[in-house]
Amino acid sequence: MQGHMTASIDSNASAPQGREALELAIAELEALPHLSAQQQGQLAHCYEALSAASEQAGDPAAALRQYQRFHQLSLLSLAPEVLSRDQLRDHLSAWLQKPERLAGGFCLVALSVDAAANESLGTVSAQEQTQASLSALLRLQCRPDDLMAQLGRGGGVLLALPDVDLPSARKVCERVRAAWAAHQSGTLSMGLSAWRGPIDEPSRLIERAESGLAAAKQSGGNCLRSGTA
Repeated sequence: MQGHMTASIDSNASAPQGREALELAIAELEALPHLSAQQQGQLAHCYEALSAASEQAGDPAAALRQYQRFHQLSLLSLAPEVLSRDQLRDHLSAWLQKPERLAGGFCLVALSVDAAANESLGTVSAQEQTQASLSALLRLQCRPDDLMAQLGRGGGVLLALPDVDLPSARKVCERVRAAWAAHQSGTLSMGLSAWRGPIDEPSRLIERAESGLAAAKQSGGNCLRSGTA
């Protein structure tokens, strides 16, 4: 239905019925628990057209808001895909075999939404929507060279930050937590691990990030802890 709705949008978006069609298409797409790449493109197109319509209607504030949303969605095409845990380990193995490329450091972050927020969601589909929202937020915060992977059965995300030292990684974590708090309900827990040099194995790097996440949750959540495994 969304593809038909987007395709049938009045080309004269400045007309009232054109704006109404755009707003309806946006509402339908945003209600989906997960957007495919094609649906993300459709949503970006709707926001771009609605921004132009708002500007023509003499509402520059709305036009700016809608254009900013279009710009954010456009950035998603440059963001990393979400890998499996095993795929991430393989990527880490390849990276860590070339330590000269990691002179600036390397950090790994394990993130998940705290249990209180998940319990309030109730259904599995709602929990999946929260997981998708976390991945989308990280896409907007990430660089193209950063990697993301699924964090096992309990949900959450592993975020790999090449050429980032420990102090810089902590700043990234706090920025992500602030961005989540500004746009979503609930809080985030995070575990952080830093590469210890050529003797450090990818599996240990991942385990330390996950142990830091477990420590953060045991502390009550909504915090960042370094792993010690």
